[in-house]
Amino acid sequence: MTGIVLPRVALPRPVAARVVVDALAGTQRIIAAVGSLLAAAIVVDALITVDALAVAPVLVAPFIGIGMLALVLYWRPSVLVAVVYLLGGAVFSVAVPVLVLDAAPELAATGPYLFNRIATALCLVGAIGGRALSGVLWSLLAFGVAQGSVLLGLELAGSSVRTGSGPLIVASISVAAYATLAIAQRQTERRLAVLTATATDQSEGDRRRSLELRAAAVVHDTILADLALIARSRGPLDARTVEVLDEHLQTLATATVADPEPSAPHPSSALGAALLELAREYQWSGVRVDVSGIELLPDSMASAARHALIGAARAALDNVVEHAGTDRAELVAGARGDSVSVLIVDDGHGFDAAEVGDDRLGLRTSVTQRIEQVGGSVRVWSGPEGTTVMLTVPRGEGVR
Repeated sequence: MTGIVLPRVALPRPVAARVVVDALAGTQRIIAAVGSLLAAAIVVDALITVDALAVAPVLVAPFIGIGMLALVLYWRPSVLVAVVYLLGGAVFSVAVPVLVLDAAPELAATGPYLFNRIATALCLVGAIGGRALSGVLWSLLAFGVAQGSVLLGLELAGSSVRTGSGPLIVASISVAAYATLAIAQRQTERRLAVLTATATDQSEGDRRRSLELRAAAVVHDTILADLALIARSRGPLDARTVEVLDEHLQTLATATVADPEPSAPHPSSALGAALLELAREYQWSGVRVDVSGIELLPDSMASAARHALIGAARAALDNVVEHAGTDRAELVAGARGDSVSVLIVDDGHGFDAAEVGDDRLGLRTSVTQRIEQVGGSVRVWSGPEGTTVMLTVPRGEGVR
């Protein structure tokens, strides 16, 4: 039977760094808990030696207490629990010399080991929140509390026993370990910031190049339309034709790039994808085209109807750019029964369709005639609040 080889998945560096810090802190707290319980056992053994077992429950209680607090901090690491750990441990650390030397003065001969066990456990408080720098700060704070509590306890007990070097050694190792991790975390964050900035610049450059290509394509189509208008004219250009050409030139001269919406719909059909791409082409003109409904369009429809609908929608958006005087438009698509409809809506200057001149090729030829040639219809509502053009074509049969 062959084994299954699972792919190795590497954590992102910032996440990996936090995992390492949390693992180190958790290990410290387990060591503190186990060490405190072992110290309690040593106290019991020492009391048996000096025939003072009767006071064992009182003397063992502080060691068990700090061990329990260490386990709570392991299970629920937070600033509040860490503060309770240090304060509770300080009380236990002060109580140990007083209780031990009062109940069994003979134990003073064992040296500082029993008296600084709780203080040593305090220095294993560990980092909070996965930040290595917090581990440095908490270790330094814990050492101050631990050393002060031992000194106070020995002073209250009237003992000349030294505090010992246990807390200092543990705190030094802890600070060194967290300082190393803090430096590594900082270097990782700097490298990640550089990589993120580079990726952002690359993405922005790609987006700008894409917009430039789309803008060039639209400019090309506009120029071709103007040339066709000039070719249709007989003799000198009339005033209306000159006005149309001037509007096109003004649009090209003052065009700005509008960024796309941060979240675009995801089309599931060729028509939906084409309409979304069409809306993006108008970013260069300074008009943002919001798209909705394309994800609900049918997967298949007649090719001629699809091309007519896309071409007419383009012409309607051209009218918005050139005549509506607004910076936003909406393209709404939908299907009902055997027909597909696209609405182009803007809140710009309205117009009277009956008064549109023959030179407005976009509305008469590019929109109405194109749709009617495939058996569709065009309806226009226009007023001071804006214009809505509804393009409807039969779905027919075809491929996506």
